[in-house]
Amino acid sequence: MEGTQGIHSPRAGGLEYYRPRSVEEAIRLLTDLGEEAMLVGGATDVWVEMRSGKLTPKALVSLRGVGDLRYLEPEGSALTIGAGTRHADVEDSEWVAGNLPALHQACSGVGSRQIRNVATVGGNLCNAAPCADSAVGLLLYDAVAVTQGPAGSREIPLKDFFVAPGLTVLEHGEILARVEVPDSGPRTYAGYWKHTRRRGIELPMLGVGARITFSEDGETVEKSRIALGVAGPTPRRMEEAEAVMEGFPLTEERVLEAARMAAYQAEVRDSFRGKAWYRREMIRVLIPRVLRHAGALEEVAE
Repeated sequence: MEGTQGIHSPRAGGLEYYRPRSVEEAIRLLTDLGEEAMLVGGATDVWVEMRSGKLTPKALVSLRGVGDLRYLEPEGSALTIGAGTRHADVEDSEWVAGNLPALHQACSGVGSRQIRNVATVGGNLCNAAPCADSAVGLLLYDAVAVTQGPAGSREIPLKDFFVAPGLTVLEHGEILARVEVPDSGPRTYAGYWKHTRRRGIELPMLGVGARITFSEDGETVEKSRIALGVAGPTPRRMEEAEAVMEGFPLTEERVLEAARMAAYQAEVRDSFRGKAWYRREMIRVLIPRVLRHAGALEEVAE
């Protein structure tokens, strides 16, 4: 395409591949190429979908050449994540492991190490799969998606970012530039549990995340977060279940009631990985387990 500074190469079957060198160039390419162009990060999911015939874009605009999108930037206890950051970058970060353990656990469980070396956090979010591990981890920490597009930038709470499987609020030509994770505050405990049928490389049958932030007395729950993957059309927070714990001391009864509420609210379904009834039961089991492993409470009966 005339005026493109990045790499452009035609592929077999008429597919065009563009590798811009800046976010601005990528936005211009998407706008000029129209609806049949697709933006990709690591492309670990896109290539599979294309080979199976489920996706048939006329052009791919890759962000691999945009180095400005790959960074982890801590500020105090808050964190900014460039959309081009690889899951392996998060996995290898001691800062993330120490300050945002649920996010570290979620990103460390994505695929294999080879996949995590390529797959990007932004791509995982924009793919909007119900099983997106990093989405559940980020939802726990009230993350905000920051986009750039022809009309400027937007800040979108991540809980409002997902619309349906494979669909987000992003408009054509708009790019997820970064994710901002605010300070969780002291006295915060959080964890993520990827539930699978076996140990090894596998998509989650269920992704369960929980977070508790205590008030200054160290007993009353100031803020609670419960986020689930593979429990509905998109990764989601269970806000009614969260409210069961907020404003009260963290007791076994409160946690179990919140877990029951989350299991009741979940839009689980049958699939070849697991039955709906089993997923619902494991939500009830895993929320207390996550909080116990995170250190929020010493013992909760399952």
